[in-house]
Amino acid sequence: MKKQQEISVHLGFWVLFFGMNILFEKLNSDKSLPLLWSTLQEIGFSLLQMIVFYINYLWICPKTIPQKKWFLLILGQVFLLFLFPGLRHIIEEIIIYQITGNHNYPIQSQLTPYYVYDNSYYSVRIILFSFVFYFLKIIWDNAQRINELQLENKHAELQNLKNQLSPHFLFNTLNSFYSDLMDTQPKIAEDVLKLSDMLRYVTYENEKDEVSLESEIQFIQNYIDLFSRRFDNQIAVEFQYENHNNFVTIPSLLLIHFVENALKHGISNDNFKPIRIDLKTKENRLLFRVENSYKLSENYDESGIGYKNVRQRLELLFQKNYTLEVQDANDFYKIELNIPLSQ
Repeated sequence: MKKQQEISVHLGFWVLFFGMNILFEKLNSDKSLPLLWSTLQEIGFSLLQMIVFYINYLWICPKTIPQKKWFLLILGQVFLLFLFPGLRHIIEEIIIYQITGNHNYPIQSQLTPYYVYDNSYYSVRIILFSFVFYFLKIIWDNAQRINELQLENKHAELQNLKNQLSPHFLFNTLNSFYSDLMDTQPKIAEDVLKLSDMLRYVTYENEKDEVSLESEIQFIQNYIDLFSRRFDNQIAVEFQYENHNNFVTIPSLLLIHFVENALKHGISNDNFKPIRIDLKTKENRLLFRVENSYKLSENYDESGIGYKNVRQRLELLFQKNYTLEVQDANDFYKIELNIPLSQ
């Protein structure tokens, strides 16, 4: 849901909600109460309900529900149940009392179990409304993401159809080259085999939503090897991977963008400033880091199309359950990606 749409829906809700409250109060209000007190009490009570609503809607729910932190969610609701009467006491029995000299509750009933119980209807009501709005927003956003993913998949399928030129013929030809070169030029034959594996991975594995982490690691290693081969193996690259589980999966071709950028822009022939690529898994999450130095003349613009595409893909795939930190200072560039793994 776009921010403007969300604001419009919320404004419409509050106008309807407070309009009905005011109408109900007018029909059932005590005519003997001072007008100033009634007006201030209605304003304060309305602000209180909005405060509790948005604490739950903007803070507690987003921090707990997506991560399935149910215990913290329950604690948050208990906190709100006590926060509501506490704030109401401050607004009505302290602030408004200082202005008008009128209490809403008898002094002996203030901040007692009865006071909390008597306010529970209003606090539970507004908390439930905030839950309804939060889940409606999630449903709306998920529907939009599904539509966007479907459109992207259709676009990718069309692109694949345009780009595919008899891949079986290409793979068979590369395998023939590999067989011919195996005895006479084994190093070139090995490179041909790596190239064939990479093309097969891009052509077929990319059609899948997710691939094994092991396959992605092998693809990155082959890419580094072939890139290094272009420069007579003079590239200073350190690729380390550890603690990876062969049974976990990640979205296909998600990491290669960062590796390609580092090799393209990095100072890759200085052994004192090698390109460092680290990959490890921890607590069912993937931790991926790429570091490299680069010449100040290089354009390392984060707003590039490739970077935007990666950001959009991460948002669509993981919503808020990922981090991508970028450090760009002087002649040093580093990215750190943290995403959940699938089984």
